[in-house]
Amino acid sequence: MPMTAEEFELQRFDLPEAGRWHELHEGQPVLLSAPESIHGTIVLNLSRLLAKWLATQPPQQRGYACFGLGLPVERNPDTVYMPAISVFQGGVPFSQTDRTIASEVPAVVVDIASSNDRRTDMRRRTTAYLRHGVSLICVPDPFKKEIQVIRRNQHTLALGSWQTLEGGTTLPGFTVPVADVFAEPGWWDGKLPECSVIRDVPEHLSEDV
Repeated sequence: MPMTAEEFELQRFDLPEAGRWHELHEGQPVLLSAPESIHGTIVLNLSRLLAKWLATQPPQQRGYACFGLGLPVERNPDTVYMPAISVFQGGVPFSQTDRTIASEVPAVVVDIASSNDRRTDMRRRTTAYLRHGVSLICVPDPFKKEIQVIRRNQHTLALGSWQTLEGGTTLPGFTVPVADVFAEPGWWDGKLPECSVIRDVPEHLSEDV
């Protein structure tokens, strides 16, 4: 019998690996491949850049970001995707922060194509986000070092490492060189053990590495 989004929320932590990297696809729990450390690097870079931009916004328009939050994008049967970053605007400030599955629709979704299963299913994922009401979808691809930018009723853009990602009307004034999204932290020399990567990640982001 297909699982509902509400049942998935209640039972997620009883799944293998304590529910980590699990999503609900058409009523069935699915374990996605664990991404490499570059996934956490992208989340860290974008979270810092978003934090700086959000701090410049008027308090009544500031918004906030959530990490690894479930989005119930389809019903009957239910599908819950868990993109890396969801940015919310309007509503009660930080109302989605402590939730496992969102009750509101984010304005922006960042879904990282950091494994083969995520990459091959990305068209279906982005289409579902648009139907769900998301205004701006960014898909960083760490293998191509490019970011796909998808907006409602507009052509998809594929930005290379020499180009700039702009927030447009959804995130007015937000700009970042694409290369900066994929840049390793300044202390990284390519020789440190993988466990060292986690030390530079804020506690609230450590689950995404």
